[in-house]
Amino acid sequence: MKAAADAILRPEQAAYLEALEPPRDALLVKMEARAAERGYPVSDPEVASFLAVTAQARRPRLVVELGTNIGYGAIVLARAAGPEAKVLTFELSHDLCETAREFIAEAGLQDRITVLQGAALHELEKLEEPIDLAYIDCVKEEYPRYLDLLVPRLAPDGVVVADNVLWGGHVARSSVPDAQRAPTEALRAFNLALVQHPSLRAVILPLGDGVAYAVKQG
Repeated sequence: MKAAADAILRPEQAAYLEALEPPRDALLVKMEARAAERGYPVSDPEVASFLAVTAQARRPRLVVELGTNIGYGAIVLARAAGPEAKVLTFELSHDLCETAREFIAEAGLQDRITVLQGAALHELEKLEEPIDLAYIDCVKEEYPRYLDLLVPRLAPDGVVVADNVLWGGHVARSSVPDAQRAPTEALRAFNLALVQHPSLRAVILPLGDGVAYAVKQG
């Protein structure tokens, strides 16, 4: 979730692009309101649109999401990926898992989305089935390790999308507050590893709070 509408773009550009976003349905609006009320960091609407376009184009059989929160991203991905897709989403918080399951049931997607409570790194290590699409929106300090675990598990032409990779602009600044130093350094390492990875073709997009997009080559 970005800090402000114009966190990356100039204000007039941000306002223009925000106005182009199609209205969300009642469930997503309800989830956005819950997130705003409780300070939950769900995907920005434009990032959700990007996820939907990516999932619809890729038509993945297996989607893995790191960081469920209240289920916003998982619902967007499952809807766009189609009825043949399976979504596995990992969340450490018991309460967030329960809230996500409630929203997923309300969306009628409980047969296509599985919420697993546990640390994303631990759950990833147990996965053996090839991943067609992975969405990372979890512990920022762990992003480099997520990449290490995901790449060998990606199917050919598998896709990785990662949110918050510009981290409110901190990754580009020479001076970073002490409280932001660890996530900033981890995200810098992740971004560099992603774009230089020999098995990936990647790009960093100035969307939301920064979105990384990569496709497995060969």
